[in-house]
Amino acid sequence: MTDRVPLVLPADLRDAIDATAFAHLATVDPDGSPHATAMWIARDGDLIVFNTLQGRRKWRNMRRDPRVAVSISAPDDPYRNWSIQGRVVEMRTGDGVEVIDALARKYLGEPRYPWLQPGDVRVTILVEPTHIAGNR
Repeated sequence: MTDRVPLVLPADLRDAIDATAFAHLATVDPDGSPHATAMWIARDGDLIVFNTLQGRRKWRNMRRDPRVAVSISAPDDPYRNWSIQGRVVEMRTGDGVEVIDALARKYLGEPRYPWLQPGDVRVTILVEPTHIAGNR
């Protein structure tokens, strides 16, 4: 068995994630075709954090196949971008509402996620990068 050394996010990528960069998350459909979605993004150390509604297509895809790809452009320079391959290492619901509220504060300046509906189950997704490529 091989021990993998976790990747460290480069400082400029951390800065983009900590700002208001949008990410495009690609998951794998059951037939092997890609499914891409624009997403709000955060990080937990060197893990990439997303949040979605339980039952959505991307959630179903990641439960079945943890491989993902993420593209991010710097909010102040869209020509500065990164392509990340990774795998989902955790999907949890315990803090789903808190995480989507934090993302709403970051991206909308709202204290709470305004579209939360009664009965919604929000899922926090943590992605461990396995390969990172940047263009500068």
